[in-house]
Amino acid sequence: MRTSFLSRLAGIGVAVAATVTTLAVPAAQAQTCPAVVVVAARGSGQNGHIYPTRYSGQEPFASNGWEGETIRAMLHTVESRYRATHGGQSVMRDVYVLGLSPQDYPATYPEYTVPNVAVPQSLPEVISIAQQWTIPVINTGIRVAQEFFASVGTGRSGVMRAIDGYERASGCRPQYILTGFSQGAMILAEHERDLAARGQLAGVVYMGSPNTAAGDPFTVGNTTGWGGILGWWPFNNTVASRATVNRVNYCLPLDGVCDISRENLEAARAAGGGNHGRYFLWGSQWDAHVADQVGRWVDQVRFR
Repeated sequence: MRTSFLSRLAGIGVAVAATVTTLAVPAAQAQTCPAVVVVAARGSGQNGHIYPTRYSGQEPFASNGWEGETIRAMLHTVESRYRATHGGQSVMRDVYVLGLSPQDYPATYPEYTVPNVAVPQSLPEVISIAQQWTIPVINTGIRVAQEFFASVGTGRSGVMRAIDGYERASGCRPQYILTGFSQGAMILAEHERDLAARGQLAGVVYMGSPNTAAGDPFTVGNTTGWGGILGWWPFNNTVASRATVNRVNYCLPLDGVCDISRENLEAARAAGGGNHGRYFLWGSQWDAHVADQVGRWVDQVRFR
């Protein structure tokens, strides 16, 4: 009995030592590095529904939860679409989702509300409606522009701070897909070049971006509009900051943030506010195309 007790005590000691050793091992040794990290910038005001999420039953890592509901829905679609088209295989098993936390990106501005106005009859009225619908976005754009040109503030430094912090903590150096919704698309745009210069940019997906430029060849969905309220700004994500052809600028019809054309604003108002908040939460005919693109970019990394 004494021998048995000593044996069990020794076993407990080994287990404790193993546990301590595991806790002391750097993250890079304790887990497999993902092939791709999705850097997710949620939309304005999406500070609820924050919880770690696993997108595949096969992946060893859950997200940090800060991707928000729109990007979470997109990534679930990416996984389900890939399984449907690749014999049940998983694409998200090799992907970690790094949502930008409030310390790096507050996402504090609320989404626009639909103004109760008459149908516009002139260009000044269209501009007036656009301003009412997108005042939070304009204010955010001014803030982001100021931070960009001064190279300070959360809009400029938060994204790379989060990425560099992840790499230090994990010991991993993956490829990145930048994914931003609404305001989130704005704060990611300038970092395409940063990651491309490091050889780590696998692709970008923007949804409902106010920086959408008219005639952008990478726009999916509404391809004939005027572009977003900030599409003419020199730092918009479809022109000045472009650093890869692996890109999707997803603009749904009836989204008054990525298309401020009179016809679109009228139709969006008549439809009860439009589609700005509906990306991947309500199915659309372009969702599969966007999801397939993301799956292809991941495969380009993990199978090269």
